[in-house]
Amino acid sequence: MRLRDILLFFLLLLLWGCEEPIFLDVPIGATRTIIDANVSESSSLSRIVLSRSLPFNDTTSFPPIENASVVLFPTNFGTNTFPFTYEGTFSFGALYVPQNQIRLIPKQFYTLNVFLPGNEVEQDTLFQAQVKVPTEVPIDRISFRESDQNYIVRIHFTDPEKEQNYYSWRVSQKINGQFVLLTPTRIPLSTDQGIDGKSVFVEYPFTSFSTLDTIQVHLKSIDASVYNYYVAVNNLIEASGTNASVENPPSNFASTEAGQSPLGFLSVESVSDSEVFAVIDSVTNK
Repeated sequence: MRLRDILLFFLLLLLWGCEEPIFLDVPIGATRTIIDANVSESSSLSRIVLSRSLPFNDTTSFPPIENASVVLFPTNFGTNTFPFTYEGTFSFGALYVPQNQIRLIPKQFYTLNVFLPGNEVEQDTLFQAQVKVPTEVPIDRISFRESDQNYIVRIHFTDPEKEQNYYSWRVSQKINGQFVLLTPTRIPLSTDQGIDGKSVFVEYPFTSFSTLDTIQVHLKSIDASVYNYYVAVNNLIEASGTNASVENPPSNFASTEAGQSPLGFLSVESVSDSEVFAVIDSVTNK
């Protein structure tokens, strides 16, 4: 697949939750394996999605990979392993979740193995990536900024002193009795440049909430490589519909089979989850 094809594919993948469909006149390229892996101790965020790429004008679901063996393990220490099991197939691919509670040691490297068994025409393939676990930064408190009779979430935390830190954050909302991880229009990101050791807050501006909403907030500490990947993805989003030239988001997965480099990235994250709370209670008690 040409570089231009890969760029546009990532854009389509990230915007699958948008209301308006995206139709692109792009030549069909070779099918690629997609590994979207976010691993953490948070039961709300830890999941792996496996699928195959699609032609860009194909509006069907991403072809799932339902027969993979997926295991996370410490790269150079210990004997603990954390297998993932297939949970179901959705429009975005096959979802794999941890069999048991994951426990991560900060500042250590972890490796993810994704093994795909072969068939009559394809060989067995092992995809592998590793990422260092950052230090968890706890949420100090949650506040709100009023906006058009609704409220924007503010996440307060204290940045660890004399340590490079990279952040992202998400919000889950209770909808029809189920908590749903909201999909922002771009990935919220921040570094500790200029705030080293300080108490600060970041906002989640993509959704405003009413006093009737119930939510949970997730502050993610991420590795520098993950931050750079997300920056590249945001650049793709901003370049959509323009003639701007942007770089392809780098993948950290390697393959045992030549020419089988996948799309996607492994992020091993330290996540601070807030308590589940009703917005009205926080607004009333602010």
